[in-house]
Amino acid sequence: MMKLYSTDWSPWVRKVRIAAIERGIDDQIELIPANIGFADKTLKTVESDLVKYNPSGRVPTLVTQDGNYIFDSTVIVHYLDEIGDSESIIPRDIDKKIYSLKINALVDEVIDSLRHITFENKKDISLRLPDWMEALDKKVRRGIDVLKEEFKNFSSKDVSVLNLADISLIILLGSIKRNPNSIYKNLSVQLDTWYEEMQDRVSVKDTNPPCL
Repeated sequence: MMKLYSTDWSPWVRKVRIAAIERGIDDQIELIPANIGFADKTLKTVESDLVKYNPSGRVPTLVTQDGNYIFDSTVIVHYLDEIGDSESIIPRDIDKKIYSLKINALVDEVIDSLRHITFENKKDISLRLPDWMEALDKKVRRGIDVLKEEFKNFSSKDVSVLNLADISLIILLGSIKRNPNSIYKNLSVQLDTWYEEMQDRVSVKDTNPPCL
């Protein structure tokens, strides 16, 4: 049995979990709750034994059946693609593979910007960096604009297996929607409708993050 250090709110954990469910190997993975993040209403990190396995102390971290540790969500998905005989999450065709990895990289950057915005908002208003927050906001909006332009390339809800680009869009929209006060919630009716339709898939419905 593999072990996945996780939190129920991490979009990157969700990426791995969706991939595992889509490939039908989620029953081979035990979820291990990880105590990470920041102390309540502070920017002080919570100490965790996860750093013994992953120097960054971040989730997801996968422990394989032979005891090796793998971290970074995309690296973990690469590993899971070699288990079982279901269709790969990361396409084998080189053009589709590069496209999916490109969308994945874009989404990871956007989510990271959202995280930094959250960190800034935890600070006293007098300590916030308005120019930095404006730059982050523009980065998020540019990323979402690209995804809106690429909409036709994402799969329908009835596709046999979601690919990495699909999953990346799902985890971004899920991250935005878990915050009822997010200013990015209503930037695209088309993307929002697609996300709601994807709720019919078990992998999406069963991994929805909790609301803030």
